Amino acid sequence: MRTIRTAAALRPAVGWEQPISLPAWQPVEASAPVRRPPQRRQERPVCRAPAPARPRRRKRRLARALAKLAVLAVCGWALLHVLDWTSATLAAGVQRAGALFSIAAGWGVQDEGQAGVLPVEAVLQNPALPNGCEAASLATLLRYAEVEADPVELAMEWIPRQEFSYAGPDRFGPDPNEAYAGDPTSASGGWYCFAAPVVEGANGYLASIGSPLRAQDLTGADFAALEQRLAAGQPVAVWFTQDYADPRMNESFTWTLPSGEQYTPYANLHCLVLGGVEGDDCLLADPLAGSTRVSRADFERIYAAMGSRAVAVG
Repeated sequence: MRTIRTAAALRPAVGWEQPISLPAWQPVEASAPVRRPPQRRQERPVCRAPAPARPRRRKRRLARALAKLAVLAVCGWALLHVLDWTSATLAAGVQRAGALFSIAAGWGVQDEGQAGVLPVEAVLQNPALPNGCEAASLATLLRYAEVEADPVELAMEWIPRQEFSYAGPDRFGPDPNEAYAGDPTSASGGWYCFAAPVVEGANGYLASIGSPLRAQDLTGADFAALEQRLAAGQPVAVWFTQDYADPRMNESFTWTLPSGEQYTPYANLHCLVLGGVEGDDCLLADPLAGSTRVSRADFERIYAAMGSRAVAVG
């Protein structure tokens, strides 16, 4: 008989009855690290800029700003206009009072030894007005009276002027007593005018800016009358010669006046400002040379030879 041994028969008999101790069972979560899905960080509220104003609101704000600027500009212009008119009125009043006082007392408003010497600064005519000494001298008078004036504007827009016209060999031009002949901005095409057109242009300009000052034609006044103007604080524009010599005539360039008369112009005519008398010298504000002087005897001779033409502003 064959004996078959099982696995149980092969086990040792001693101690088999005691249970074998095994390590205690633990859940997987306790022994292994737990992996959890990452949590999203809570986003902080972002401070965003306010939404831009609507186009209509922008237009309204812009319109209000422009309206305020326009009001300020109008107010500023009105204030400057009033101040300019007031200063001109005061200056004219002071000059008239000084003239009356000097006539009554027999002496000028200047310091003793400097009577009739005024601080006149010449307005130069070049390069804009090579033949515009009349407008430059007028601008000198106006600026001395604290009236701002542009000599080019005076020459081209206010002083009457007329260009030459031609009919065959004949040349036609204005009477210098009525208008400036030619173009004062031209070195070869401009000539001159006398006192009346300068006074007309000056008064038109002064009226346009609301100034109470007016220009006066002093043609025919002698040297004593000019000194009285200086003593009253008024410089005087006079018709003189460029080289401070006796007047010469230009026989090569003549023209026919509106009256039909043939006119021969001066060759060295000039207009400048008499600013004072110091001893035996006359102080001049020359649009070509600036501050100059000439002897009183020469001044009186040339001034009379040029027709004793003069203009003052007061």
